[in-house]
Amino acid sequence: MRGSLDLWIDLQAWLFDKIVSPALYQLGLMEWYEPAFNAIEFVMLGVIQIAVIALVMRLIERRWPLEAATEGGLVGVDKVYTVLNKLGIVPLAVFALAYPITSEIERQVREWGFAPPRLEHLLSWLYGHALVSFLLYFVLYDFAAYWVHRAQHRFGWWWALHSLHHSQRRVTVWTDDRNHIVDDLLVTLVLAVFSQIVGVQPEDYVLILMIGRLIESWSHANVDMSFGSIGSRLIVGPRFHRLHHARASKAEHDIHDHNFAPVFPLWDSLFGTANYDANRRATGVADARIDADNGRGWLGQQVTVFGRFLRALAPRFTRV
Repeated sequence: MRGSLDLWIDLQAWLFDKIVSPALYQLGLMEWYEPAFNAIEFVMLGVIQIAVIALVMRLIERRWPLEAATEGGLVGVDKVYTVLNKLGIVPLAVFALAYPITSEIERQVREWGFAPPRLEHLLSWLYGHALVSFLLYFVLYDFAAYWVHRAQHRFGWWWALHSLHHSQRRVTVWTDDRNHIVDDLLVTLVLAVFSQIVGVQPEDYVLILMIGRLIESWSHANVDMSFGSIGSRLIVGPRFHRLHHARASKAEHDIHDHNFAPVFPLWDSLFGTANYDANRRATGVADARIDADNGRGWLGQQVTVFGRFLRALAPRFTRV
């Protein structure tokens, strides 16, 4: 185990020394030195996530598909989203925009003399129990992510962005990263600030993101599977989350206002949004204007959805 960790660190250092550091020097961006080193690990973890999705999750989808592979072209754009996100291309753009904001917030908080209340300071018995501490931070992070997800559905301007994620008619393991860049930026800002406030350490934050996003990728799988009668109450699975992507109808006009939790269904159970109905439903959105996202590529979706976002923010000034 120790040897594998050393190899991982050595690879990260080699990539930084041979590729990233010289590029930063040539571009005059040495102020990004430390964040860039951490970003390499993010990309390395992204490669692992893509491999798990492509070699493991897709194998299960092909073996036990819930829906036949119709309209295959719809999935192609989601693969583009996955590659751009998992390899850090979109997160790098989001990070470049978010970093000055989060850094300023962190600086202001320090000036106020506020120190994040580390769980270990509040619960001294956590010292020496790194796994328990990590799991508690994971639960706190997921709690915040649950409410962010509800906000994406609650506010019209945020739904204008998030609806891109729901417009997919063929939900698969590639769908999780199908998000608008502005949506990613907003989510990153809120959760990064929350993590700072509650004292999540950088190394825990990276691991939480990796594990959480792998679980979220699996929860979008085109399979009728769960973690069993008990497990499905503990971890979000494909059957539970697919209902959240169900297409609204007259009989179920608010069907996707259920099962918001990214990882732990506990939040849906506690706050009255859980629905364990296993009936099969078509996925996507009933709004034809949003459904039209399916006919566009990555760039077309980004441009169109941004227009939708602006119209939701200021409909009087953007009416066409």
